[in-house]
Amino acid sequence: MTRKQRRRAKNAALLAAFSYLCILFLGLGMLKAAQRTRQILYGGQPVMAQLTPAADASSKTMELGGGEWEIPLPAVSGVQTAAEQFAAKLPPCTLKYFFRLGILADRAADYTARLIISGE
Repeated sequence: MTRKQRRRAKNAALLAAFSYLCILFLGLGMLKAAQRTRQILYGGQPVMAQLTPAADASSKTMELGGGEWEIPLPAVSGVQTAAEQFAAKLPPCTLKYFFRLGILADRAADYTARLIISGE
């Protein structure tokens, strides 16, 4: 290697190390800022999320911050059946398996929410 190539290699290595350290410290700073924000908002208490059934059994309400915020969640049972029918009509391909994975993930989330609500 010539002197110019060694200098370029050294500069590239220093630039890569500097970039890595910048990204690392940026990530740590973001985590510290998020922790500070949580301490200010909730007095150091853990942020709680709770899923409660609404008046009709199909929809649910998500409460964040110990009931400080309430987010109504719409019923998804009609959407699931349409998505299931669409996935069943697709030929065996990656898209079909992504649809099925999404449907199963949604069902797993509903199952987990039911277990949390029932307290089991």
